Amino acid sequence: MSIIKKLEDSIWAKVILAVIVVVIAFAARSVLENKHEESQIDKQTAGKTIRETSYAEAVPEDDSILQVFKNTYPTAEVLLACREDVTDDGLDDLVVICKMEEGNRTIVVTDKGDSTNYDFSDPIAAPVENQKIQFKNIDKEGEIEIIITGEKKGAVGYAIYRMIDGQPVDLFGEGMEDCC
Repeated sequence: MSIIKKLEDSIWAKVILAVIVVVIAFAARSVLENKHEESQIDKQTAGKTIRETSYAEAVPEDDSILQVFKNTYPTAEVLLACREDVTDDGLDDLVVICKMEEGNRTIVVTDKGDSTNYDFSDPIAAPVENQKIQFKNIDKEGEIEIIITGEKKGAVGYAIYRMIDGQPVDLFGEGMEDCC
């Protein structure tokens, strides 16, 4: 009887051990899958956050410089307007992308120094759809560069401008001729 007893104990011990191993394996797999899913979600969220926050925020409709722009160009339809000190004088300026008779244009409204009077740049071509504005101090000196991006019928383009003598000067760009 002792041999049969040992065999039974051994089989049950093996079955119990096998069940324990399977349960541990499933638990470990579940934990690892959850961690992987959380990691993927964190990466996706981080990517979206970076993209969403890298563009300049549009000014509200009652913005004082925007009102000056609208009084100067009453027939222009403002598509996007964002504030930033693009002339490095400590005063906010306004970059406006608008629809005019001749097409979409970008106009930079710069403060003359008293926060009451403003100069207007010459209108330059602007993207037709999905316009976005970014402000970056690319060279870490002086004026902040203006990056305009957008598209037209799926053709994407961008240009980098710097204000020089009251006018936005195209420093570098790609595809703007296809999206303006």
